[in-house]
Amino acid sequence: MQGRTSGAVLVALVIAVAAGAVGGVAGGVTVLLLDDDPATAPPDATALPVCTATEEPPTPAPAGDLDAAIHRALEAVVTVVADSPASRDESGRMSQQRSLGSGVVIDAAGYVMTNYHVVSGAAELSVVLSTGEQRPARLVAHDAPYTDFAVLAIPSEGLRRLRLGDSDELRLGQPVIAVAGAGFTSGNSVKVGVVSGLDQSWVRNGVVLEDLVQTDAAVNIGDSGGALINAEGELVGLLTTVVRETPTGLAVEGVSFSQSSNSLRPILENIIALGVHPRPRLGIEHPFAQHLEMTPELADAEGIPRQAGALVTSVARDSSAAAAGVQPGDLIVAVNGLPVDLSTPLVNRLKALELGQVAELTVLRGGQQLVIPVTPRLE
Repeated sequence: MQGRTSGAVLVALVIAVAAGAVGGVAGGVTVLLLDDDPATAPPDATALPVCTATEEPPTPAPAGDLDAAIHRALEAVVTVVADSPASRDESGRMSQQRSLGSGVVIDAAGYVMTNYHVVSGAAELSVVLSTGEQRPARLVAHDAPYTDFAVLAIPSEGLRRLRLGDSDELRLGQPVIAVAGAGFTSGNSVKVGVVSGLDQSWVRNGVVLEDLVQTDAAVNIGDSGGALINAEGELVGLLTTVVRETPTGLAVEGVSFSQSSNSLRPILENIIALGVHPRPRLGIEHPFAQHLEMTPELADAEGIPRQAGALVTSVARDSSAAAAGVQPGDLIVAVNGLPVDLSTPLVNRLKALELGQVAELTVLRGGQQLVIPVTPRLE
């Protein structure tokens, strides 16, 4: 695979596993590229051709034929290349980070499923097919922060896709295969495991990820966004998180989580049909960017009483929260009477809102408790 600029020199290889509260993101090999010529800027992104392919259903393999299932998955799994915005370092040279993850071609029209954290913040995206061919990509839409899910579009000629399977049919002990793109080795990789948990949840980066499939497949660096398939070669999960230790700090092995196919199906269908999956948006829902989940350490640092909740750090301009009077420094302790805490963070309370439902935020401000009704916007 070629670099973005002809004079680019690989100067660092950083294993970027974004740590969560007690687990880790399953992907991201990040490299730093430096331009030898400070006067040379990175080239513009290639315009994305219009997807015009006619979908052809894949030839089904005999039930239990793992070789055929793995072969189909290997053809449909891609490496996702995410280039960050270029900037000048102290010496005046242009530098740029490149992150690698995985993705899955899920529609012959050129739609690719991946994790949002794989493509978040990228200035330019591309994918590398199993054949080694690199194609430009664009972000169609994502569902963050409610899920770690994004959909890309790439030119559709000659693509192989995976069928979306029914994750509700999974059973404990059932064999599954993890197929991913980016990683320690060149080319796609395959790991075999079993389903070790269903309908699981895991706290990561201020959000409780839900409807997860737990497996013991050896998920590693760069696998995030790859495919979890059943013996028939159907996609039953999207590789998302690998767990390295328990909440108490004990080391664990053989625990990884995938977002289930059935939880992602309606999101995928809406993004393909509408370009977006409508969610209630208040303008304060993004962890770290707009609020922080309260911990005793954070409370002490902010000089406020130790109280479970979400501390508002910024409010999006022209948002429904801004219009309702929510302010930075407010501590949201409940939504519609339901407590906000580390087990059910603000994002998960907002995710549970029905479309059009008013969110009554119980807020602590300057020693006073307020109830602020906010009508979310669908975005």
